[in-house]
Amino acid sequence: MFATSPVIFPHAAVAAPDQSADGWKAKLNLNADQKAKIKQIHEDTKKQIDALLTPEQRTQKQQARQQRQKPNLNLNADQKAKMKEIRQKANSQIQAVLTPEQQQQWKQLRQQRRQKY
Repeated sequence: MFATSPVIFPHAAVAAPDQSADGWKAKLNLNADQKAKIKQIHEDTKKQIDALLTPEQRTQKQQARQQRQKPNLNLNADQKAKMKEIRQKANSQIQAVLTPEQQQQWKQLRQQRRQKY
């Protein structure tokens, strides 16, 4: 995504080491409880990020998402720093939900995704 759409908008990196949220969740073989917890993390993260954005930036993000494009939000330094902090917190929360094996696999999926871009 969350808003889990990998990264179509700023917090997307949190969500998705693969092309879609469903893709990486399937690869990690998450159970129902893990899926629910991660969904909640994504929703909370999306709310926090939306709260950082100006109304214009939220509109740009929504329009870009509808067009399946990455938005150019022209974030200021403070917004970027806070967004990074939010994403790092979300990543930590997701890690805590995963088993050690899933954590390792998630790291590998994220590394593969970073190499693509």
